Amino acid sequence: MKKVAYVVLSILTLAGCSQAKTDKVVDPKVEVASVQQIFSSGALQYSGTIEAVQTIPLTFQAQGTVLKVLVNAGDPVSAGQLLAVVDKADAQSMYEISLAKYQQAKDAYDRLKQVHDKGSLPEVKWVEMESNLQQAQSSVALSRNNLKKCNLYAPESGVIGKRNIEPGMNSLGNMNAPIELVKINTVYVKVAIPENEINLIKKGQKASFSVSALDNQEFEGTVTNVGVVADAMSRTYEVKITVNNPKMLLKPGMVCDVKVNAPQNRTVVGVPYQAVDQDGTGHKYVYVVNEAQKKVSKRVVTVGSYQNDFVQILSGLSLGEKVVVSGMHKLTDDGKVTF
Repeated sequence: MKKVAYVVLSILTLAGCSQAKTDKVVDPKVEVASVQQIFSSGALQYSGTIEAVQTIPLTFQAQGTVLKVLVNAGDPVSAGQLLAVVDKADAQSMYEISLAKYQQAKDAYDRLKQVHDKGSLPEVKWVEMESNLQQAQSSVALSRNNLKKCNLYAPESGVIGKRNIEPGMNSLGNMNAPIELVKINTVYVKVAIPENEINLIKKGQKASFSVSALDNQEFEGTVTNVGVVADAMSRTYEVKITVNNPKMLLKPGMVCDVKVNAPQNRTVVGVPYQAVDQDGTGHKYVYVVNEAQKKVSKRVVTVGSYQNDFVQILSGLSLGEKVVVSGMHKLTDDGKVTF
């Protein structure tokens, strides 16, 4: 009986070893392709964002409790328009006190001037009277100015972009500007241009763009600002397109699809379109191959136009790198592969 049990145990052990060999994990096999230069033609395409040509943060010059805020975000305002008011009680009292002292000093000055003109008043006394009157005048001017500072006025015509203050709040207690004034009769379209295309962008170039928030309405503008320092993270350069906005349809923050006129024939960085996939957050990505370690790493990329079997890579890859073009569905970030 013991001999039979031993035989059964041996068979099970051998079967287990055989199963272990069968279940051995095999690294996914992939096909790779190099990042290369491809031929491209037509307009350069980017994603852009509308921003105000000027944003003016408005702050109170007097400390106190805000009594009234007379505007809301989106309201058009004119230069000199009253926007908000701070409690004036203390400033009003100081003005009235200084005004009373001035009137007293002026009355004394007028009465003693006649005496001085007749030569009956010592010169020292007259100099004292003149000094008192000048000090009283300065006090009135100062207190009047402090009283005016309780009002917040629009320095220029524009539109209220943000209102960060409410009645009852302290005028100087907010980290943000109480009110932001924006000028949007003219706006910028801000675009991030990848380093391999920045030399194709010049001041004066014409550009067109459509805004999805406005039913894909088309607009035109001119390149007016071309950045010369790349963003440290994205390696892109900031370019601004100036657009007239007389009807104020274009509002800061709107996203748009931009096309910039470019030379008809040029080379760009690209990969086979099969190499690019999209994750659940909408980001395009590729798997970059490390041939020495036989591993892949997931990398987010920005893509441009499609050219036959290739897609243009605006940022995220460099010439000579290798990416997976087949077998991507089996891969994980930093995973092992075979070729």
